[in-house]
Amino acid sequence: MSITWQGLAAAPASRKPIKDKSPHFPVFPDFVGASYLKRYDLLCQKLAKEQLYSSASVIATPRAAVADGAYVELSTMTGLRPFVASLAGHIAAEAAR
Repeated sequence: MSITWQGLAAAPASRKPIKDKSPHFPVFPDFVGASYLKRYDLLCQKLAKEQLYSSASVIATPRAAVADGAYVELSTMTGLRPFVASLAGHIAAEAAR
């Protein structure tokens, strides 16, 4: 069982494309021109699709979220609801042992 959750700031800097400078290794094609948020989302999707992780979630929160709990999901696959459902399933399986 491998489950991961990553929360990031929903700031303009985390949403704009980053430069692809890698002098030693090539950048994965999916990551070319992608923002930090998009890269996190793509990585978590790949880890779940390749069954290296059972589930993964990436959400972005604005600074104001401290007051209202607002967040943004980047994709349906890495959204909070599928992550919590997977986590609950793992907890139920362990509790049944």
